[in-house]
Amino acid sequence: MTAVYGAKGEDGRRLAWPLLAEAARLCWGWEALPPVARSPRGKPFFPGLGSRWFSLSHSGGLALCALSGGPVGVDVERVRPRRAGLPAYVLSPAELARFDGSWEEFYRLWTLKEAWCKREDAPLYPPRNVPAPPPCPHAAYAGEGWRAAVCFHGAPPGGIRWLPLRTP
Repeated sequence: MTAVYGAKGEDGRRLAWPLLAEAARLCWGWEALPPVARSPRGKPFFPGLGSRWFSLSHSGGLALCALSGGPVGVDVERVRPRRAGLPAYVLSPAELARFDGSWEEFYRLWTLKEAWCKREDAPLYPPRNVPAPPPCPHAAYAGEGWRAAVCFHGAPPGGIRWLPLRTP
């Protein structure tokens, strides 16, 4: 089963690791995080704990954490206008043909791509070669001013459980 936790504050980057610690406590009963290593591409993982997978993301004042019994990837992005040519650079021709032109839709597709790449520990570039929706179980989330996605293993998450964390 996959669980997705979130926190809101002034700085999502500073919330990410405390969010992981609290999520692991709630989900797996851990009192402290075990050592964390990084893959050659930089993906963090718990060495020797192949049945405990996690993924972190942050954007603006938001942080998300996904925990799972198998490979998992999560991404969150604040919705904001970007340069006009970005969708044509990021989206495949098929995606661009269906794209409605809104930044909300752009970030929905972008978060799906990034979540899949995190799950697979695969490169995100060139982004137009990354499939959206991804070829794995996935879910997309939306809130006022943000979009998020998770690519998971096993049963789908019920949604995001927001935790009342404070920026350390």
